[in-house]
Amino acid sequence: MRRKGYSLLSNICFLLREVFRSYRGTALSLPIMIFAFLIQNTIMVMIPSRAVHIIENRLGTVDFILQVGGVILLYTVVRSVVNIAENHYSAALTIVRCQEFIAKLLEKSLVTDYCNWESNACQKLNGQGVYAVAGNSLGVERVLQEVPFVMRNFLGLILFGGAIAVVDIRILLVLLLMLISNVLANRYARSYLEAHREEDAELWRKTDILKRKAADVVCGKDVRMYRMEKWFGHVLQTYVECGQRWQKKLEKRFYLPTMSDTIFLALRDGLAYILLIRKTLQGGVSLAEFTLLLGVITTFSNRMFAFVESIMNMLKAHQEVTNYRRVLDMEDSFRHGEGVKVSEEARRKAPEVELRDVCFRYEEEGEEILSHISLKLYAGEKIALVGGNGEGKTTLVKLLCGFYHPVSGEILVNGINIEEYDIEEYFRLVGVVFQDMGELPFQIVNIVSGKNRADTDMSRFWRAVERAGLREKIESLSNREETYLSNLLDEDGVRLSGGETQKLMLARCIYKDAPLLILDEPTSALDPLAESAIYQEYDRMTENKTSIFISHRLASTRFCDRILFLEHGRIVEEGTHEELLRSGGRYARIYEIQSHYYTEDGRTESRGEMEVSYE
Repeated sequence: MRRKGYSLLSNICFLLREVFRSYRGTALSLPIMIFAFLIQNTIMVMIPSRAVHIIENRLGTVDFILQVGGVILLYTVVRSVVNIAENHYSAALTIVRCQEFIAKLLEKSLVTDYCNWESNACQKLNGQGVYAVAGNSLGVERVLQEVPFVMRNFLGLILFGGAIAVVDIRILLVLLLMLISNVLANRYARSYLEAHREEDAELWRKTDILKRKAADVVCGKDVRMYRMEKWFGHVLQTYVECGQRWQKKLEKRFYLPTMSDTIFLALRDGLAYILLIRKTLQGGVSLAEFTLLLGVITTFSNRMFAFVESIMNMLKAHQEVTNYRRVLDMEDSFRHGEGVKVSEEARRKAPEVELRDVCFRYEEEGEEILSHISLKLYAGEKIALVGGNGEGKTTLVKLLCGFYHPVSGEILVNGINIEEYDIEEYFRLVGVVFQDMGELPFQIVNIVSGKNRADTDMSRFWRAVERAGLREKIESLSNREETYLSNLLDEDGVRLSGGETQKLMLARCIYKDAPLLILDEPTSALDPLAESAIYQEYDRMTENKTSIFISHRLASTRFCDRILFLEHGRIVEEGTHEELLRSGGRYARIYEIQSHYYTEDGRTESRGEMEVSYE
């Protein structure tokens, strides 16, 4: 995966464009923050010198009140303006981060090609992108927070540095040496941080996953039943301790900048006092001017340290923003918005599917999962794909769904290579019940239709859940089809059993009514009676559709027109159920073994997992 690079200026412009677009008032509050702060600093430097001037010239109380009081009043007004602008800008950053930047990341995760999302490298990158928008002091918001600090500190250096240069260039040179020393020392520390950034991000990602799993209701059952809490806690503590060790190593690198600043600070103060006191004693400057110049030097020094700190904070957050943008700019390999469209006629007609010499592996140098698969599914045909665990059945499903590209060969649907379709259009042709069921915490009606209730065809919804054998269950719930699954979004939400969840996924597939139907182990969580009913419904729902049924249970494949037996990523046997039994091959031997596990009425006769018969 090629990683794009972005400059600091590019990232700042990218972030500010989004903030100004989403929260237009920030285009005004940002410059107000910068220039009002400079005015505030200038006034703050002037107040002590004005007081000394009044004392030095023995002016009266009225003059003191008018001059010092007027300056203090002006300072108060400017400070109020700065506070208002800062509060407005800060609130805008949090709102825009949550409403725009997080939303963009979520949208990308929902629409990018699945092959982008499932790989370990992309999971790591996504974790880094999530980290960039995970808090106020991280990534996106941190860069935006530092923008006004960097700008006003930089302008402050120019303003107060010019004033110092007029008095004595030597003081300015010492201050500039301090600046250079501070930058180099921080660069030394920052280089260590950059060299270990991915290690730090990966540690954070793993720790975050463990924290979420510790609070997960499903995982909670296993933790309690198998007394895994000590082990789980030990693993989490291990990551926490790794993070602490990493932080200590980082802190040691930042000792040098701290020592450098302390040494130069003492040098600055000593030189400034010596030179200014000498000028004062020689009559070159008055006491009021002496006080003013000390204030200018101190303010310049404060702005200098603040400038370096802001730059360092921005550089750290800049890398996090770069990771965030890399996620957003992750390139899709399928066609989106262009390519072959799917007509309504094609949506109503069973498609013909052909695989031509298809090979596939997940990693470039990894093991070949599918090897030279060639087959043709005729329009309206029912195909059963059987075989043991890890033989490539689910991988084949992912290829047919348009989630991955074959390493070689091609997949044709209605004579058109999947690669040529607009992938969103192609998804309209395919309805799938996946083996691994993801339970979304939304209302049942939303999950089945994939839409809001207002946009859902309710008569179609009820037909779908009835055909899937779930209508009675839904009608028994207090909120019926508006019941939430889990209590994450609603305290009255329910949690369906494994079999009920599987029926719900089947109902979703029925509601979509796609012409190419793929069921990947659709009855693995059902009891034999429910399974038998689903098979009968499956036989009906596949009318006028091309369908692929994947199962470990060979007895469930009898109603299919053709059975393909997959082994080691290859099709080793093909035929009807009766033909394969007569041939006496692998399918026949495994079917004979499995047939001993169930009697005709579905009761289990012996123990063991049927899957072991494949080994």
